[in-house]
Amino acid sequence: MKIKILSTLILLPILLFSQKLPVEIEKTSYVDTNNRYFHNLYLPVYLYLSFSADVPPTQISTKDYSNKKNPLAPFYFNKHGKHTINYFTNEQDKSQTVDFVVYADGYAPKSESKFDGGLPYVVKDKVFYPNSLAVIIDAVDEMSGLAETFVSLNYADYTEYNGMMVFEKEGEYVLQYLSTDNVGNIEKVHKRTFVIDGTAPNTYHNVVGVAEGNVISAKTKLYLTKEDNASGVAQTFYQIDKSPWVSYSRGLIPLNQLADGDHVLRYYSVDNVQNKGIVNEYAFYLDKTSPIMAADIIGDKFIVEDKVYFSGRTRMKLTAVDNKSGVKEVKYSIDKDKFQKYTDPFYLPSKVGYHTIRYFALDNMANQGTGSDDVGLAYEEYQHNSSVVYVDLLGPKLDFAFEGPKFKKGKNIFINKETKIRIIGFDGESGLKKLSYSINDSKEEIDYSKPFEITTEGRIALNYFGYDNVNNRNIKKANFIVDNDGPQIIYTFSIAPTKEGEIELYPSYSIIYLAATDDYIGNDYITYSINGGVETPYKGGIKGFEKDKEYIITVKAVDKLGNKSIEEISFKTDKY
Repeated sequence: MKIKILSTLILLPILLFSQKLPVEIEKTSYVDTNNRYFHNLYLPVYLYLSFSADVPPTQISTKDYSNKKNPLAPFYFNKHGKHTINYFTNEQDKSQTVDFVVYADGYAPKSESKFDGGLPYVVKDKVFYPNSLAVIIDAVDEMSGLAETFVSLNYADYTEYNGMMVFEKEGEYVLQYLSTDNVGNIEKVHKRTFVIDGTAPNTYHNVVGVAEGNVISAKTKLYLTKEDNASGVAQTFYQIDKSPWVSYSRGLIPLNQLADGDHVLRYYSVDNVQNKGIVNEYAFYLDKTSPIMAADIIGDKFIVEDKVYFSGRTRMKLTAVDNKSGVKEVKYSIDKDKFQKYTDPFYLPSKVGYHTIRYFALDNMANQGTGSDDVGLAYEEYQHNSSVVYVDLLGPKLDFAFEGPKFKKGKNIFINKETKIRIIGFDGESGLKKLSYSINDSKEEIDYSKPFEITTEGRIALNYFGYDNVNNRNIKKANFIVDNDGPQIIYTFSIAPTKEGEIELYPSYSIIYLAATDDYIGNDYITYSINGGVETPYKGGIKGFEKDKEYIITVKAVDKLGNKSIEEISFKTDKY
C-alpha cells in the first residue's frame, strides 16, 4: 500500500506596530541535511493511501459536509514534537519494521540581546548607556533550526540582523527584535528601551573662609559642586598640581598635605555612564610643608585622556618625599580595606572594574594631626591622597561577517574568492588595540586592517584575535568552505551523427540537451547562445537547426555562488 503525506503552506504577513518584515514569513515544512522532515505544527496535513503504485491514491480524512466543493478535510498534528508512522516493507517478514518520523514544530526560536559598552545606569525607569554601545543578538531554535533574526530601531520597518550593532549618537532608542525558524514559526517581539548619554557633567569649585585673592590658608574651606542633566553625576575627581587624581564625593578638599607655595587645583566629574566633563583649574597659593607622594605603575598601562587602565599583571609603586623632617612611613588602602604599611610595589586587585587606592605619608614632625590606621578624621579629611584605577582583565569582543557571495547548505557556509571577510572588534574598557587572524593550522598571525579575501579552495578554519590596550587577548574561530569552480557542463545530442570521411554530420532535426553538475552547492542556471547570438536561458532541448550549416553553441553554467563555466559545442548539420 502506498502512503503519501501532503501539507499546505499558509502565507502569514507580519505586521508589528505597523512595522514590516523585509520578507513574508510562510508556515512551511523543512528537510535538513540529515534528511529529517520538519512540519509546522499549525499547518494542515493530507494523507493519501494506495494499494499499488499504479493506482491513484485516495485521500484519507474526516468529511467536512459544510464544504460542498471539497468535503474531504485535512487533519492536524495534536502537539509539538516527534510523531512516528510505523510500518513494514516486506509482507512475508513482518518482523522488520521501519519508522517514518515527522517532527511537528510549534515552538518559535528564542532570542536574547547582549549589551556591551559600559555598565548601564537605571534611574526613574530609564536605562542609560554611554555612546559606542555595542549590542549583539543571539538566537537559538530547539527543533527545525534558526532561519533569520530581524531587528527594528525606533519603530522603523524590520531588517535582517547582520551582526553587532554600535550606537554612537546621543538620544533615546527603542530596539525590537525577533527570530523565525525553518518552518515559519515566529517569535514574539522583544523590546529594549535605552538612552545614549553623551553629555558630560559640569563641576565648580567654592572657596569659603580666610582668603585674599588666590591666597588661602590651611584653614580655608575648599569644596566642589557638580551637576548633570541626564544620567547624573557618578564620580568627581580632582588633582592638585601633579599629584595623582583623587576621587571626590562631598566635604572639604584636604590641604594639609600640600607644601608652601603655588598650587593648581584641577577637577572634573564623570556621569553614571562615564562621560567625562572638562578639566577646570583653580590656581592658589598655600603656605605649608608636608610630605609629597607619587604613584608609579610597573607593567601594562594605557591612558585615555585622564582615565588609566591596568591589567592583572600591573603593580603600583608608591613614593613619598619631604623637604624638611623626612618621611616616617607610607600607608595605603585598597577599596576601603584597612590601611597597611607600604614596603614594596603591590599588585592591583584582579577584579574587573574601578578600584580606589588610597595612600598617605607621615613625616617625622607629626604635623599630620590626630588619627589612626582605622581611618581617623584627620587622615580622612587632611592626609589622604587617592588614585582611582580601572583594572581590565578581559579581551575585546569579537565578531565577523561576509561581504559578497555566500551560500549556506545545512551547517556549511560556502564563499568564493570574491567574498570579503570583515572582522569586527570592540572593547568597552581600555579600548581595542589591534585585530589579527590566522588561516588553518598556521601559527602566524596576520594583522587585520581591512576586509580580505581567501582564494585557496577547500575547507578553511579561520582564527581571529583581538588585543586591547593593556595586552589582554581574545580569540574566536570560524569554519567555512571556499568554492571557486563553476559547474561541469554536460551535453547530449538526441541522435548519433553520420560520418563523411572524418567529418561528423548531425541531422537538422537533432535536439541538444544540456545539464550541469556542481560538487559543492549545485548548479543555479544554464544559458546558451547560437553562433554569437543572444544569450538565452536554457529551459529544455535546443532544436530548430538549419540544414547543411555549421554551428557553434556557447554554453554557460552558473552555480549558487556565481561561479561560472563556459563550453563551446561545435558541429555541422547534414543535408536533411
